[in-house]
Amino acid sequence: MGAIVPGTRLRFCIQNTIFVPGTSGCFRTDAPLQWRVTWIVWKIRGGVGAMNYRTLGRTGLQVGEIGLGTEHVVREDQGMVNNVAAMAIEAGMNYFDFFWPQRDFRTKMGTALKGKRNDILLAGHLGVMEKNGQYSKTRDVATCEDDFHDFLRRFDTDHVDIMMLHNVDEMADLEEVLYGKFMELAARLKGEGKARYLGFSSHEPLIAQRAAQSGLVDVIMFSMNPAFDALGNMFPDNVEQESQKRMHELTRTDSQSVLAQRKDFYAVCEQEDIGLVAMKPFAGGWLLSTRKLKHPPTSTQCLEFLLDQKVVSTVVPGAKNTDELADVLRYFEASAQQRDYSTILAMNDWDLGKSCMYCNHCLPCPVQINIGETIRLLDQGLQKLTGEVKDAYRKLEVKAGECISCGACVKRCPFGIDPMQRMYDAKALFRM
Repeated sequence: MGAIVPGTRLRFCIQNTIFVPGTSGCFRTDAPLQWRVTWIVWKIRGGVGAMNYRTLGRTGLQVGEIGLGTEHVVREDQGMVNNVAAMAIEAGMNYFDFFWPQRDFRTKMGTALKGKRNDILLAGHLGVMEKNGQYSKTRDVATCEDDFHDFLRRFDTDHVDIMMLHNVDEMADLEEVLYGKFMELAARLKGEGKARYLGFSSHEPLIAQRAAQSGLVDVIMFSMNPAFDALGNMFPDNVEQESQKRMHELTRTDSQSVLAQRKDFYAVCEQEDIGLVAMKPFAGGWLLSTRKLKHPPTSTQCLEFLLDQKVVSTVVPGAKNTDELADVLRYFEASAQQRDYSTILAMNDWDLGKSCMYCNHCLPCPVQINIGETIRLLDQGLQKLTGEVKDAYRKLEVKAGECISCGACVKRCPFGIDPMQRMYDAKALFRM
């Protein structure tokens, strides 16, 4: 790690901002101390190695091989949102994905990116809405159009680069999204110059493959990571078979080989020149934890695994603060040995079971429980019930004990878990 040069001083200027001498970097002084230190050290070390760029399929757009998923920064304050955005852009990240519909979050991100629109490719989602302050998926055409225009206003732009047709995991929904009034809306907005290209997001390989073959979308965002994509040429036969069995349980499909479905989907993406955006690279953080794996990989190994798949255009990990983003960016400083994932793959059994990815696609909740955050704290508490975890749970506006057992969240979960049961578990653990 580089050392601070003796005599170096930090220059203060207006609006609570610090500039680091000899760099173009800055951060807000209202950010927590440890994150300010992360930023300073990262800048003095010279940031990261050079970002590599790949072509986003037939769009021809050049994207950094690592982009930014923004779902985890949604609850952070303006100072931290500014810092994460600035750090990402300076590192060469140019693909930013935004699916949260909350107005306050969009305003914060729009503020953080003010004056930087030409530095990034903006991926916005069609098919989301804010309902009582929560994320909700919708296919109502009028609501979708209103929400999309709100997105443009709050980001102070007249277009998105990629308009993502949001979260399609069922065949009936696929038909509605690609061949009904929803697509008519998307095509009209694109024709009006409000979107350069159409994208599609899904967690299900058969659905995603149909979209790739439709000729209607140019980019697909799909959940990918070593646990979901333990490709056969990296394993002994018996390990691949066991991985397939576990994936069968994880994704609720009737196929005998989920891995085969995923491989078929990736092959179609190559044939159709689809830009493939890999989301969930750390499986909601499970892959980096010993809670499920005896030998968890590093974030660098997970990223290397995905970037070794030539069909992938960019990977979009989430980061809720500069510490987490700095961990992602260490990939560019890593040696070949640090990137090597072969031993880790061989040692792990990759049995994540039906684990929550904390994505909150199960919302909205009629009593406004933040389901993803509640389950995240439950999982942490089950591993070690610290005072910090208890305090974080107490600060939740609505506790798990308020669950009315309506079951709506169970139907919406793309990963086949039972969020309702997890609410019962959280109530029992935290006693509220």
